[in-house]
Amino acid sequence: MTSLTWEHEARPIWDAEKARIAASAPEGALAFDFADGAELPGDWFVARDGDSVVGFGSLDTTWGGDAEITLVVDAQRQGQGVGTFVMDHLEQEAGDRGINYVYNTVRDTHPQRDDVHDWLLVRGYRGNESDASLRKHVGEKPHAQFGPVQTSPPERVPSGSRSEGQEESGDYVGVESHRY
Repeated sequence: MTSLTWEHEARPIWDAEKARIAASAPEGALAFDFADGAELPGDWFVARDGDSVVGFGSLDTTWGGDAEITLVVDAQRQGQGVGTFVMDHLEQEAGDRGINYVYNTVRDTHPQRDDVHDWLLVRGYRGNESDASLRKHVGEKPHAQFGPVQTSPPERVPSGSRSEGQEESGDYVGVESHRY
């Protein structure tokens, strides 16, 4: 593999390269329904190896403090670090924009759902049984401006309170305090 490059698309459209890469995914893995030349929602990026597009990703910030990420890698390049490259860059883009969490949903119809789910878990994504989405904290640590963040769990958490990393909905817990 030569050196991969990362490019933000100023005016993203559905083009032949994206269609080619999406078509290389297993049936049921993706749900793209864009016409050739259609303008795309959100921010889109391409990963190139020389002149060849080998993957792409999108960052949709419609939901405010969170962003949905999508990544697709050319099937011939899977297992060569392209997915990790795209994921790392999407997370960096989100963090640079002040996004708190990124999340990804692996479709129930994805034939390699368990493998992709495990790949995300290894990279720090977490979820719960009531939601198919996995998410990861990429923003600044909560309350970092007030001094060091406590890294050890509190001795006793009062009943009904929420410790750092837990949200009001979704029951997500920070990676440091929850391990599978």
